Amino acid sequence: MPRLRLFPSSIQDVRTPWQPARLRLVVMTPSLLLIEDPGTSRELQVLALESQGWKVRVAPDVPGALTWLQLEPVRLVVVSAGLLVAHGTHLDTLRRALVEAGAQLQVSAFPAEREALASLGLPVERYLGRPLSLGALVEGARHAFPPDVQGERSRPRVLVADDDPVSRKLAQLYLSPFRFELAMAADGATALDLARRRPPDVVLADALMPGMDGFKLCLELRQDPRLARVPVILTHAVAPDELDLRLAHNVGANGFVRRSQEGDELVGALLRELRAGGPAYTAPPVDLGTEDHLYRMVRQLERRVGLLEQAERATRESEARYRLVVSGSYDGIWDWDLRGQAFYWSPPLLEMLGLGPEDFGGTFASFLELIHPEDRPDVMSALSAHLERGEPYDVSLRLRHTTGTWRSCVSRGKALRDAQGRPVRMAGIIGDVTEQLRMYRETQEAVRARDDFLSVAAHELRTPLAALRLRVQGAHGALRSGLKMGPERLERALEAADRQVQRLSDLVESLLDVSQLQGGAPRLNLEEVDLASVVREAVSRSEEAAARVGCLLVLSPLAPTPGRWDAARLSQVMTHLLSNAMKFGPGKPVEVALESERDVATLMVKDYGIGIAPGRLETLFRRFERAVPVRHYGGLGLGLYRLRRIVEAHGGGVSVDSAPGEGATFRVRLPREGPPAARD
Repeated sequence: MPRLRLFPSSIQDVRTPWQPARLRLVVMTPSLLLIEDPGTSRELQVLALESQGWKVRVAPDVPGALTWLQLEPVRLVVVSAGLLVAHGTHLDTLRRALVEAGAQLQVSAFPAEREALASLGLPVERYLGRPLSLGALVEGARHAFPPDVQGERSRPRVLVADDDPVSRKLAQLYLSPFRFELAMAADGATALDLARRRPPDVVLADALMPGMDGFKLCLELRQDPRLARVPVILTHAVAPDELDLRLAHNVGANGFVRRSQEGDELVGALLRELRAGGPAYTAPPVDLGTEDHLYRMVRQLERRVGLLEQAERATRESEARYRLVVSGSYDGIWDWDLRGQAFYWSPPLLEMLGLGPEDFGGTFASFLELIHPEDRPDVMSALSAHLERGEPYDVSLRLRHTTGTWRSCVSRGKALRDAQGRPVRMAGIIGDVTEQLRMYRETQEAVRARDDFLSVAAHELRTPLAALRLRVQGAHGALRSGLKMGPERLERALEAADRQVQRLSDLVESLLDVSQLQGGAPRLNLEEVDLASVVREAVSRSEEAAARVGCLLVLSPLAPTPGRWDAARLSQVMTHLLSNAMKFGPGKPVEVALESERDVATLMVKDYGIGIAPGRLETLFRRFERAVPVRHYGGLGLGLYRLRRIVEAHGGGVSVDSAPGEGATFRVRLPREGPPAARD
């Protein structure tokens, strides 16, 4: 009884020369080199190539291939794109070796990988598709060998028995690249008659044909001494269960293969049997329990119908869940068919970029066009690494919005692989992180501003403290040494100390005030106030400070300007405007004016200092912001922020006109009736 095998099975030595019965190699055997990772897929590729009478050498990587190219002449080299990318440092050596050997290079690659390979400068003679079928591999190799050096061999005869014309046509398509001699039969009886007329080298039989099915056909072949050693492979549309395998063993079948769309599993089983040369003859058992067998077949069909109904219900439920997830997800979902090259984007993903269903081409090329050119190499490299070596696909990229802007995104995905480990489908998500990145950058900027503020605040507080300490220590030292200090000298020391104390008080008040403003609007004590009087008093208080820096305060005539305001808060606004003007325009005049309209009063302070760059005007009134580097000018960077919050609390607004080197003009507009909340 022949031993039953369930394909695919392992092969002990993939480089053993092809030695099926009735095959004969000629002296000039075409030689080719296959670069592929070890595994079942490589074993089948070697079987397929050796079935054509070609000498096949195998290398697991590019360095190993370079060794083979030095040892013996090779006409063709076949390699996957992923292995070329993984061994990029050896590509120059491979290029020279191909030229010296006069060998052609064929690369199996996805359409998306070809763009990346074009930049490597390799002499690629032919691109093979991915996933690479056994038939496509054989056809590609045949194109590399001229007709006069094709390997000679006898053509194995393959008998296909299947009642389904579509299945017969698919089998013919699978086997046509190998140029076997094919015989087709629509039922078991016809197949048995063809086999008796001319014995085949292998039989592919459908297990559930009407009349004489594959089981009975195999039994008839085993009972004929002339055909008993012919390998028989049973096929079916679904994977065999335990009963199928037991029945196949009882009738002497060599294997049971599920028919798939790709066909490589079926072709691989056939190639293995042709290489093995068929089983030894063993008489099958006479009593197989036909009635029991039929009863079991009926029960099996009933069970399979129930399983199909259950699978259909599960499929509908799964599809409903999938649609619900796709429609309700905030992330975009994509699905890529690697065989048909269809590329699906969910509606949320299209909306993310402002696209409609008609605006997206539904192909991988359409997806590439939306990626920022600088990000495409990283995306292609990540895809190749995942599809070829199973590395995680997690990449950051920028996608073009219909407005022309770029959205920052992250993409993750995973490939679905077939029984041979080849990727056939890939799906994943794309999330828009533009807003998160903006918030992150703003947070980082806020942290930087905070750190700068703490550094400056420490410096600003330390400076008056140091001066105050020197004054106190000087006076204390003079008293301890018994030196007499005249009243004038003591008065000057106390005045200097008082100025430093006042400076410290102002700094602390600013910090406390900003802390209050951060929690909400400043509290106002509204009353009838003459803004002209507030301005005069602030200018008068600032004259001494202006004299110290050489500034002349020019006050325009002020008409009485009554309004409902907080006098103390507006005095702070005026004082800071004057201090700011003197700080950035020392030695130059500062002009102050007040315009009074029926409903609004406008306060203007103009200096002729260094001015403000245009890029700084928009952020000038933010907390901790500065118009100049902190190392050149002191201050906490809080004055204009406090000013804006006070003016806005009064229902007004503040603006600035400036240019570098031309000074700055600040305008404060205040409604004379006070803030809107106080009018109700």
